[in-house]
Amino acid sequence: MTNPITGEKESNKMADYKLDVRVYPIDDPKGNTKAFASVAIEDMLAIRGIRVVEGEKGMFVTMPQSKDKENNFHDIAFPLTGELRKELTTAVLEEFEKTASLAPEERGYEAPDMSAANEINVHNIKLDVRIYPLDEPKGSTKAFASIGMDDIAAIRGIRIVEGEKGMFVTMPQSKDNDGEYHDIAFPLNGDLRKEMNKAILKEYDTVEKNFERKPSLTEGLRDGAVRAAENNMMKDPMKGMAAKSRAGMLE
Repeated sequence: MTNPITGEKESNKMADYKLDVRVYPIDDPKGNTKAFASVAIEDMLAIRGIRVVEGEKGMFVTMPQSKDKENNFHDIAFPLTGELRKELTTAVLEEFEKTASLAPEERGYEAPDMSAANEINVHNIKLDVRIYPLDEPKGSTKAFASIGMDDIAAIRGIRIVEGEKGMFVTMPQSKDNDGEYHDIAFPLNGDLRKEMNKAILKEYDTVEKNFERKPSLTEGLRDGAVRAAENNMMKDPMKGMAAKSRAGMLE
């Protein structure tokens, strides 16, 4: 199998990853989704919005997803290795079986132990950043980014936003029933978040300097009108002058 971010070949050797799994069953499911889950991976990265789904062949797990303009779905945050994906799926389904069998009032969720996450040496974590500038930014979002962390897991849909005080980074988010926004995936260590933001903005600056944006639709139409006007000038000066005026070439 080839890693989708790095392009490197993966081994078939099973690893033993540290996973902290929380499953939240839906007591009155209206569809195939039976629960949501959150998973912390290696005390490094948390992923929310994982779904436990009932299919024709049984229960399975899907990572949080977004839909593109062609109605294709893509994972927002996901393991980079098949081994980790299998371990994560197994851990989520096992926790679902235990939690779903309990009455709602019996489902106690202990506060996560953040001591290990806070002790991580963030400078030892390999960050692989990819930047995707927007040709025609309609608002403050200027580019999207993806980042791989230690060849273990990746986050897509990170936004690079222009604010009043400069450029900043936001993790992919979802909106709850109360209209509040929450990060779908995020580093557990505050210093790691700072390092990620720094790496993303640094790569954005490099890419942005060399990025040639495609002309907008308005610019393309205007250029076409200009070329037509210049051709008309050669054939009929009076019509050409009128065409140039319509194209905005004359004061």
